[in-house]
Amino acid sequence: MVEPTLELIQAMLQRVLDSLREHSAEFREIKSRLSQIEHAIGGLHRDNAVHSENAALLNARMDRLSDRLARVERRLEIGEA
Repeated sequence: MVEPTLELIQAMLQRVLDSLREHSAEFREIKSRLSQIEHAIGGLHRDNAVHSENAALLNARMDRLSDRLARVERRLEIGEA
């Protein structure tokens, strides 16, 4: 078995530290990309809310138009029996 010398221990420790630095850099990159994904999802939620609001506004307009059409048909006596 190889006798553990100070140089061997130092070399092994340096490899561990190098590996730790590499993993730390990769972890920072993953965190950055996750933040970008979260931001994009937030944008999608905002877009969905806007579309839902627009659909509600269009439904309200259609209801008002339907009411107006019913009143016109009653006045002209052409409504459905």
